[in-house]
Amino acid sequence: PIRRAWAEDHGLGDLLDRRALEATFERIEAEIHVAPTGEAVLGGNASVLARGAAALGIPGHPTRRNARGCVGSGRCLQGCPTGAKQSMDASYVPRALADGARLHALDRADRVRIEGGRAVGASGWRLDPERRTPAAPLEVRARRGVILAAGVVHTPLLLMASGIRGLAGHRFQAHPGTAVVGRFPEPVRMGFGATQAYQVPMFDRGYKIESLSLPPEMLAARLPGTGEAWQRRLTELDHYAQWAVMCRMEAVGRIRRGLSGRPKIRYAPTQRDLERLRDGIALAARMMFAAGATEVYPWMSSRPAVLRDASEVRLLEEGSVTHRDFHLMATHLFGTAVAGSDACRSVVGPDLQSHDVRGLYVMDASVFPTNIGVNPQHSIMGIVFRAAERLANIEAVGTRPRRQRPSPGPPPGDRAQRAHPPW
Repeated sequence: PIRRAWAEDHGLGDLLDRRALEATFERIEAEIHVAPTGEAVLGGNASVLARGAAALGIPGHPTRRNARGCVGSGRCLQGCPTGAKQSMDASYVPRALADGARLHALDRADRVRIEGGRAVGASGWRLDPERRTPAAPLEVRARRGVILAAGVVHTPLLLMASGIRGLAGHRFQAHPGTAVVGRFPEPVRMGFGATQAYQVPMFDRGYKIESLSLPPEMLAARLPGTGEAWQRRLTELDHYAQWAVMCRMEAVGRIRRGLSGRPKIRYAPTQRDLERLRDGIALAARMMFAAGATEVYPWMSSRPAVLRDASEVRLLEEGSVTHRDFHLMATHLFGTAVAGSDACRSVVGPDLQSHDVRGLYVMDASVFPTNIGVNPQHSIMGIVFRAAERLANIEAVGTRPRRQRPSPGPPPGDRAQRAHPPW
C-alpha cells in the first residue's frame, strides 16, 4: 500500500516499478545474505516474545536479518564482534574500494559547489586525525554529478548551506518508540542471541512490537527502584526480557539550520500518536504476563512503575496521556528532502535529482515521502540501488565521446556496466 501511494500520489511510479523493485530486493538480499533469524540464535528474549504472542493468539515471526554466520553474541547495536553482521563496512564499502572507489574517512563536507545551475563538486575540510578539528581546506570536483547521502538530519543542512532551501528540512518524520521490561521466574539470558530477532506486527493499530536485547550495563538502567530494591533486581539481570514498541506516528516536524550550523529539530507526537503508543505498551505488558512474567515495568511516568498481575494492565489504559508520560527514542528517520514529480511539493524528482540544481542527487531516507512503519534498511537500499543503477547507466551513455564510425554494438565494458553498475 505504501509503494502504491508513493507511486500514485507522489509520481514515483517508474522508480518504484513493482517487478524491477522486487528484482532489486532479491539481488540485495542475496548479496548481504538476508535470512530469517535461525532457531539456534533466536535467544531467550525473542523466544519469550514468541511465547507471549502465541498465548494471546497474535501472529509473529522471526526477523529477517543480514547476519551471515551469526553466533548470537547479542551485541548487534554495539558492533558485531565476529563480523557476521553485513553492514556497509563488511559488505559494499570493501566491494566499492576493490572497484576503484576512494574512501576519505576524515574529510568533512560543508557545502555542495554549484556553478551555472549545476553541481560540480563539494567543499569542506580535512580533519586532524587526533583532534578531529579542521586542519586543511578540501575541495572535490565532480565529473558527472554529486550524490548527497548525509542522512535525514544532515542532508537538508547541506542543501541549505549550499543555497538550496524551498522544502529542504520540511516533513521530518520518524518511528518514535519506547520499551517494556518484564521479570521472569526462569533465566531469560538476554545476553545471548540476536539483538532484534522476533517481531509482532500490529500494522492495523499503527505499531509493531519487537524483541530488543540490551547488554547488562544498559539493562541495569532500565530497572525501576532505588537502593536495596534496585540492587535486588540487579542481582537477577539474567531474568529480564525487553521488547520495543515502535510506532508509525503521523506527526510531522522540521529540521532547520541553527546559527552554529548545527541542526535544530522540532517534532512533537500528536495526541492520536500518544494513544497508539499507549495501546502498544499495554499489549506488550499483556503478552509478558501471558508468557509468565512476574513483574512488568511499563515506563510510563504517571502510571505504576511495577505491574505484578495482568489485571493491572488496565491502569495503563485508564485516563488521558500526554507526551510527559512516555520515555521515547526516535529511530528510523524520514523525509526532509522528499521525492516527487511536483517541484512545488518535493525537493528531488523521481530520479532523485534536485529540482533546482542539475547533477545533484539525494540518495538516502531523506527522499521518503512518508514514514513506512517498519525498519527501513531494506527499503532505503532498494530505492537507492534503483536510482543509482539508473544514474550510472544514463550518465555512462550521456558522457561517452561520440564515435567517429559506426559500431556493431556497445563495447563489452558498457555491456558489463549495464548489467552490474559500479558502486
